[in-house]
Amino acid sequence: MIEKPNKANWLVFASVLVGHLLLVSLPADSPAHSGFVRSLIMDFLTPAERLVNRSVSGLGGVWTNYFALLETREENLRLQAEVDRLRMEMQLNREAVLEAARLRRFLELDLPAGSEGVVARVTGGDPSVSQRTVMLDKGRGAGIEPGSPVITPDGIVGRVIYTSHFSSIVQLVTDPTSAVGALVQTSRVQGIIRGNGTRELVFEHSEDGTDLLPGDILVTSGTERIYPKGLPVGVIASVGSVTDLVSTALVEPSADLGKLEEIMVLGVSTRSLPEPEEIPEPADEPEP
Repeated sequence: MIEKPNKANWLVFASVLVGHLLLVSLPADSPAHSGFVRSLIMDFLTPAERLVNRSVSGLGGVWTNYFALLETREENLRLQAEVDRLRMEMQLNREAVLEAARLRRFLELDLPAGSEGVVARVTGGDPSVSQRTVMLDKGRGAGIEPGSPVITPDGIVGRVIYTSHFSSIVQLVTDPTSAVGALVQTSRVQGIIRGNGTRELVFEHSEDGTDLLPGDILVTSGTERIYPKGLPVGVIASVGSVTDLVSTALVEPSADLGKLEEIMVLGVSTRSLPEPEEIPEPADEPEP
């Protein structure tokens, strides 16, 4: 019969094993060597420590980069807004320079004697075939009256047909109901410029044997008492046939009526009135 191990034997065995482990784990005489348990612990914990350090470092880098990206995005948005603002300012400055150049041309105009002009901006228009008109941003408050001629530095535009205190409506020379007295600058042949609802004008004159030639320049004749004499009207583009002793020609307007931005309305005459005659003071009566 096999006897069961005694409990005391197990305790002795465990004590010997622990003692042996302690002896093994004690450091050797050389300080360069470590004990077994210490080496075992270091071999086990070092990879775990490195993993933890890398994880913490990675999370910290991601967190830092996240806030850095947020700051970079905000900076990019701010810079983009600044670029847009500067681009808008450059565009406005460019438009201001172009507008100043156009207005400078009005200052260089040689207006007819005794006339003055009022510069206005075009704010709208009616480009339909039945009526060719544009609206101005000035009216009676600026001295503009119905019937006033409208010009640009390139040539005539039309005449004012309606005014309010702050705006005016101009009938363009291309309007089918418009008629302007004109003459050929070289041959002095006189006729009528009419609109036909297109971008071109029609020049009509009584056939007198004088030929109209493409390239002939037309100016106002002043016969209708609206436009001063000598203002540019247009250039003959082509000559038509003679019908009922009337010769016609298509005329290209001198002013670009499709790109009107600023115009000048010629006002009433500003000739100075004659000075009143001086009335001599009565002579002193002689004393009796």
